[in-house]
Amino acid sequence: MQSFITVINPFKYFTSIKLNKKKPSTFLTSLSGQYKYNIFQDGSDRAKRSVNNEERYAIIQKPLGIVLEEAEDGMVCIVKISPNGNAAKSGFDIRVGDIIIAVSATFGDEVWSTRGVGLEMVLKSIKIRSGDFVTIVLESENQNENQKNLASENALQRRKDAREKFGSPVILDPITLTPVNTKNEAEKKGNFFKFF
Repeated sequence: MQSFITVINPFKYFTSIKLNKKKPSTFLTSLSGQYKYNIFQDGSDRAKRSVNNEERYAIIQKPLGIVLEEAEDGMVCIVKISPNGNAAKSGFDIRVGDIIIAVSATFGDEVWSTRGVGLEMVLKSIKIRSGDFVTIVLESENQNENQKNLASENALQRRKDAREKFGSPVILDPITLTPVNTKNEAEKKGNFFKFF
């Protein structure tokens, strides 16, 4: 007798597996698609949070009346504001070139970070928002560059602190789990290419 099981993975892809009770079953699965991850840059840049008073935000009725575009780094910015659209009529400080760093959660007062998630995810977040109004948190290009520089400095400092605490990184052989001498490996490769 054969039975079917549907396996749900965290990326919301479904895979059907046919199991035979007489033979053990093995299967390989691969994820297709590209996944973007939110890198937290500081304590106030959490994935799910409330808007604070220091941030520039706008509460806009749907449809927003803005044209968005994705940059190479996955950040989404405003490229056009319709003069008769809801964004222009809202009275909030919204400018062409602003980067959207957070969008309203599906319901409630919280916002979700959109740093680096891409245009598709931002549009989906706006679309699934329940109700007629969406909150967007905005940042200028200069503020975004400052955030990137600060994040880079923080990463370098964390790397330096980790090396001071734990020492230099060690590369392990995946089979024997013993340290690999990288100098010998580089010399072997160097000698190999001398033949060509």
